[in-house]
Amino acid sequence: MEEIRFYKVSEPYGYFSNFSPHSIFIDNEKWNTVEHYFQASKFNDKEIKKKIQLIESPMQAAIEGRDKKNILREDWELVKENIMYKALKCKFTQHPKLMHNLLSTKNCIIIEHTENDNYWGDGGDGKGKNKLGVLLMQIRDELLKQVDDELIVFPPWIAFPTISQYDLFWRMGSGEEYLTQWSKYYLATNTIDYRNKYPETKEWEGIYD
Repeated sequence: MEEIRFYKVSEPYGYFSNFSPHSIFIDNEKWNTVEHYFQASKFNDKEIKKKIQLIESPMQAAIEGRDKKNILREDWELVKENIMYKALKCKFTQHPKLMHNLLSTKNCIIIEHTENDNYWGDGGDGKGKNKLGVLLMQIRDELLKQVDDELIVFPPWIAFPTISQYDLFWRMGSGEEYLTQWSKYYLATNTIDYRNKYPETKEWEGIYD
């Protein structure tokens, strides 16, 4: 079975990296990268979380998150995989091009190839757990069961479930851009099938009209 290896953002498949410059929105908050959200989630201290959220680069966010002076939440080892999954799911549903890239890997084995990490990565020698790659494949397989078209753009209430239709988010920046992409996709597809598959929620009632 074909393998896809990734690590650095600048290299092929770099968009699978948690450092890739793709913001995510979780619980009505914006995070510059998956890495920012993951590192901040290690702590209960709101000041540390906010500090990491405001850091510009994912590398600096990672450094702050690994600083031993910051006290980890007690249940971190129990919840870290679920937190990573949540962040990755947002990343690949909120960015249609990334979702297409992920779905197009079909049944390839996705590996974070680095000797720097034998938990999230493969340890460089293939003996690591490759948990990041495993989660990416899990999300890919889940999405493949949901969609008929690899180029699909999910309706906003699925891609951004915590953001209200009336939030200013949709009138600027990435929110406005997403609505534009979604509208173009929706109007170009079989609208009846799409509406049946993704019925509007009560809050978004009338959006298809």
